[in-house]
Amino acid sequence: MKKRIIEKLTNTALFLEILLTVFLAIGIAIGLVDIVKYFVHISKASAVDSYGVFKQFLAHILLIVVGVEFMLMLISHSINSMLELILFVIARKMLIYADTMLDLVLGTIAIAILFIILKYLPVRSGDDYGDDGGAIYSASTTISRLIEQTGIKLPKDKGRTLGGLTFNLAEESTKPITEGSEFILGNIKLKVLKVTDGLIEKVAIEEISDDKDAKIEVDS
Repeated sequence: MKKRIIEKLTNTALFLEILLTVFLAIGIAIGLVDIVKYFVHISKASAVDSYGVFKQFLAHILLIVVGVEFMLMLISHSINSMLELILFVIARKMLIYADTMLDLVLGTIAIAILFIILKYLPVRSGDDYGDDGGAIYSASTTISRLIEQTGIKLPKDKGRTLGGLTFNLAEESTKPITEGSEFILGNIKLKVLKVTDGLIEKVAIEEISDDKDAKIEVDS
């Protein structure tokens, strides 16, 4: 009984997050219309007033970027997305509202710390391994970070993230994505471990052979 209640509350929370993301997307779309209006204000502003108008225009653009990053964080639930959101918030603060050198120095230090965290944050989900020995990774992990930190040879042209790569492989093979589906790419096996509402969350990666042939297979 308790497990069912927790499961229903979790599903409700996920639904509310999706609903909020939709509302956020609508708000961003409306905000894009205001960008066009800013062009009119900039063209009509005098030389004295143009600086203030353009500053407001830049603040509006960066706020929309923050909104987009917030959407990605709600969708992916990943630490990387959260850190990237904080990065854009700090950048907006520095560009628009930094009035003193101290503000700029503190902002620069904060950005440097975030870059260090993003670079050295482990991409694997702890020290977890799947039943077949494959290391488990978050689907939101970018392919470039996987290659940089693990040396795993994955194509960069088939998806920006591990989840995107797995999704594209499923599209190419015309197979549905389900928990337990396996995709073979050269000597790398990708196994979907967790799917929530059609969204891939965790993928296990295992090197299975030294075969370098480019091939894609699916085991359901």
